[in-house]
Amino acid sequence: MAMAACVLASSATAPAQTNAPTVPVTRAAVSISAPPLRKFRAVDADNHTILLNHPGLITLVLGTNEDSQDGARAAGKTMYPLQGRPDFQLIVVVDLRDSIATWVPSVVLAQMRSNLDREAIELKPYFLKNGNGSNPRKSSYVIPDFAGTICPQLGWIGSSDNLRGILFGADGREIERWDKIDDDMTGLQTAVRTAIQALIDADQAKAAAAAKTQGTKLLQPPAPHPPLIPPAPPPN
Repeated sequence: MAMAACVLASSATAPAQTNAPTVPVTRAAVSISAPPLRKFRAVDADNHTILLNHPGLITLVLGTNEDSQDGARAAGKTMYPLQGRPDFQLIVVVDLRDSIATWVPSVVLAQMRSNLDREAIELKPYFLKNGNGSNPRKSSYVIPDFAGTICPQLGWIGSSDNLRGILFGADGREIERWDKIDDDMTGLQTAVRTAIQALIDADQAKAAAAAKTQGTKLLQPPAPHPPLIPPAPPPN
C-alpha cells in the first residue's frame, strides 16, 4: 500500500501536457525579523518609572534581597569606575516578597533614599572622571519589589538568597545572566566592560563608515564615549 500511495501521489503531482507558453512565477521575498523587544518598566524608590533595558545603553540589573545585601554593595562598588558614563547604567532590584518590609513600605523607601543620597557623594569623583558633571543622585536607581511585580518578569520567579544579575546590551536584549555572582565580582566586571567596549567599537566603526561615505574625516563618533577607567580591585 505504501508503494501504491507513492505512485498515486506521483501521478497527482505530475504536470499535465500542454502547449501553452510557460509563464515565469515570481516568488515574493520572505524576510525573517527578530522578535519584538520586550521592555521592562518599574517604579524606583523615588517613585519614578524607569526602563530597565533602555536601548542605547549597556545596563546591569542586580537582583538582591535582605540576605544578599553585602554582595550587592560589593558588586555596586566594582561598578563605580563605570558610573557616570553615557553608555552605562546600573539598576538594583530589591526582592522584598514575603519580607517584613511589606508591613512598613514607607520606612523601607525612606531608608533606600537615604542610602542613595550617601552613595551619590562617593560616586561624584567617578562621574567627574567620566566627564559627567551632573548629580549622581539623579541617575541612581533602586527598585523595591514588594509585591512581585518586576522580579518574575525578569525571570526571577522564586526568591533567592544569592545575588543575581542580568546584563542587557545596547539593543535592549539580554546578553548574559547570573544566578549567583556573590563570588565572581571579577567575572562580572569583565562581562560588563567587554559589552561597553563592544559598543564603543561598533560606534567607532559606524563613524568610520560614515566618514568614508561622506568623504570627510570625523574626529569622533556621533555619540562620544569616554575612555574606560581601569577596573576596581575585587573586594576583599
